[in-house]
Amino acid sequence: MSRDTASFSVLCAVVLSACAGPPNATVDLGLPTRDDFPTVSRTLETHCGTLDCHGGPARSLRVYSVYGLRAAADCVPGNPDTTTLDVDSTFDSVLALDPEGLRSIMISDDVDPRTWLLLAKARGLIAHKGGAPLAAGSPGQRCILSWARGQLDQPACLNDVLGPVPRDGDTW
Repeated sequence: MSRDTASFSVLCAVVLSACAGPPNATVDLGLPTRDDFPTVSRTLETHCGTLDCHGGPARSLRVYSVYGLRAAADCVPGNPDTTTLDVDSTFDSVLALDPEGLRSIMISDDVDPRTWLLLAKARGLIAHKGGAPLAAGSPGQRCILSWARGQLDQPACLNDVLGPVPRDGDTW
């Protein structure tokens, strides 16, 4: 190895190690946290997560759940119930869909639902193959919007149009 190549290799190693940051460091992007997301995930699962909608791998927004797409290879639609990995994967998908629009919803008192792609499509305000699964003022829309603003409206989530999603052997 030539002296120039060795010097360049050392320089690259120093620069790259300086960019690494402390181990397990997190970056606050100013987006909603995952803490209350399992409740919101249930709303998305029932309205948007079937195999013919966002429960399929070809969508930019993917909803992982018992109703469709699964995050783990050993899970299939219908069994087992939505897992923590499914919820985590849906959370990541929601944040990745339109982070700038989501951030705008978080910091604005005057909410225009067209600001965030997820709400705009769910309300049918822009072209959406699935129509308007979350009508203006519906419990489901209030649930998602309240989570995005950091003040989860738990009653709205639990009183969504379909009611609370049955879990662990419960029935409708």
